[in-house]
Amino acid sequence: MRLTDNWRSEIQGCWGIRVLNWHSPPVGETLWITRCSKTKNGVHRGTPKDLYVSPINKYFYAYMEKQGLPYGVLSDKYGLHMNNEELEYYDVHPKELTEYDKRLLGELIREKACGRGFSELVFYNPSPLMSVPYFEMLYYSGLIIFYTTVLPSQVTVT
Repeated sequence: MRLTDNWRSEIQGCWGIRVLNWHSPPVGETLWITRCSKTKNGVHRGTPKDLYVSPINKYFYAYMEKQGLPYGVLSDKYGLHMNNEELEYYDVHPKELTEYDKRLLGELIREKACGRGFSELVFYNPSPLMSVPYFEMLYYSGLIIFYTTVLPSQVTVT
C-alpha cells in the first residue's frame, strides 16, 4: 500500500492504528516501540542499542531511558526485540517479508508484549511511509496500537 496526504485516516482505516501526538508518555500497560534499522553495528549479538544504530534509533533510546521506560524495537526477524534482551545479529529487509511472514511476526509481537504485561503499543517512527511494513506486522499482533511521528519532548543525543 502507498500512503497519500490523507495518511492519518488511511492508517486508522487499513490497520486500525490510532495516530497520536503525545504531550507526555503513557505509563502502565503501554510499551513504546520503534522500528529496526538497516544501520547496524555489525556485532554478532546484542540488545537493540547494540544492533540498531540509526539516528532515529539513538534518539528513541535516549528518550526512553530519560523517561525510565522499557521499550522495544520491531524486528524483521524476531518480531519484537526488547531493550534488555540480547539477540543474534541478522540482515533481513522488510521488502523480503511475505504476508505470511508478517502474520507470524505479528504473533511473536503479541506473545512477547503480553508476556511482559503490555496490552498497548505506541509505535514511534518519523516517517509514516517507511512504517507501512511495520503497520502490517502490528495489525497482525491484534494489540491496541497507537502511532506517533514525534516524541513528547526533545532529547539531546550524544
